Amino acid sequence: MRYIEDENFKYKDELIKELRTYNLKHTGEKDSSTEYFYAVDSGKLVGSVYTNYSWDWVSIGSIFYENIDVLKKLISEVSHYYKNKAIGMKLYTEVESRVEDFKSIGFDIGGITEITPRINRYSYLKNIDFDIKSNSQTEVIVMTEKIDKYNSILLNRIERFNRDNNIYPMEERNIMFVALDYDKFVGGVHGTITEDSMYIGWLVVDEEYKGNGIGKNLMCKIEEKAKELNVYSINLGTVEFQAVKFYEKLGYKIVFVKENDPRGYKSYSMVKKI
Repeated sequence: MRYIEDENFKYKDELIKELRTYNLKHTGEKDSSTEYFYAVDSGKLVGSVYTNYSWDWVSIGSIFYENIDVLKKLISEVSHYYKNKAIGMKLYTEVESRVEDFKSIGFDIGGITEITPRINRYSYLKNIDFDIKSNSQTEVIVMTEKIDKYNSILLNRIERFNRDNNIYPMEERNIMFVALDYDKFVGGVHGTITEDSMYIGWLVVDEEYKGNGIGKNLMCKIEEKAKELNVYSINLGTVEFQAVKFYEKLGYKIVFVKENDPRGYKSYSMVKKI
C-alpha cells in the first residue's frame, strides 16, 4: 500500500464519488436546492438572504438586512418556504451582533467552535419550529436564480459588514493524501487550511479495504502535514453512521452535537489540537 500527497488532486473526483456512494447507503437520495430571497420596499432592496437546502436542513448563507424588522421578514419567508420540507434552519457566524439579532427572532445557539490564536470562535445557531412570523408589509421575492442588480447590492453590503466587523479574506490551502494499491485508489483524505486551522471535509476508504488501518494512516499523514505548516488545530464534522468513534480514538473531541442532521441521525463537530 502506498500513501502519497495528491498535490494535483488527481484522485479528488474518485474520493468524492466513493464518499457519496457510502452516504447514500444510509441516507438515500436527498433533495437539494439553492434559493434567493430579496426584500424590496418601494423598489429599493432592503435585505437579502441566499439559502441552501441540503441533508434536510436550510443553511443561511449570504445575507444583509437594513434592520431587525427586515431580518424577521426575510427569515419568516424562508421559514414559510421550507416549513413542510426541512427539519430546521441553521447558520454559522463569528459576529456577536449577528448572533444577538438571530436570537431575537427565535434562533437558539446550538454550539460554539473553539478559537485558535488566529481565528475567532463561531456560533452555530438553529431554529427548528419554523414559527417565525412577521407583520411587515415589505415584499419578499423568492427566486431560484440570482437577480443581478440585487446581487451586486448584496455583495457590496456584505463587504461593508465584513469591513465594519474586521472580517477580511483569509488565504486557503487545500491538502490531500491518497492510499493506492498499486495504482488503484482505495482511500483518501482532504483538508483545507485557513490561517492556523485545518478543516477535514472528506475521508473515505474503499469498502473492500476497510479494517486494514488505511483510514488511520491517512489521518496520520494529513496531521503530519498540518504540523509542518504550523496548524494549531484540526476541525471536522461527522455523522453517527460515519466515523465518530474512529475520530475519538485518534484524539478528536466532540465540541457539539446536532440532532437530525440529516434526518434520523446525529452529527458531531469535533476538534483536535495538534
